[in-house]
Amino acid sequence: MGFFADVISTDETLKAVEESIKELKKHEVLVGIPQEKSSRQGGKATNAELLFIHTNGSPARHIPARPVLKPAIADDKERIGEMLGKAVDAATSGKKEEIVPALERAGMYASGKCKAWFTNPSNGWKPNNAKTIARKKSSRPLIDTGEMRKSITYIVK
Repeated sequence: MGFFADVISTDETLKAVEESIKELKKHEVLVGIPQEKSSRQGGKATNAELLFIHTNGSPARHIPARPVLKPAIADDKERIGEMLGKAVDAATSGKKEEIVPALERAGMYASGKCKAWFTNPSNGWKPNNAKTIARKKSSRPLIDTGEMRKSITYIVK
């Protein structure tokens, strides 16, 4: 019994893969709050600035660190990695047109995970202090108007 196989390798196929990989290298997915889209109603600080303050904390203002982006993404890094891997698969298969949509799906998913982090018990955030609870009428950290949370998004650059 014999085996037969046809292997077709063309310069066009190789060229398509090379172009797709170059296309993939041109893009990156960013998750957060773009400064230019982070204005806040009636506030002095923008949503992007507030996210920075809350990520790092402010001992001078008695604000504990309550990071969102890095821990939320790390909490589901396997799934996000799989989604980003689909863009790599598209590139290595020469399917240039599938790269950006795959990156957009990964960005949308990751930004959703970041928004969900505000109420995820795994976030490990310190509870609000009594003065903050009385002022906000809520014990939930970083949930007041929801503006900062809603402004988290992604871009494929």
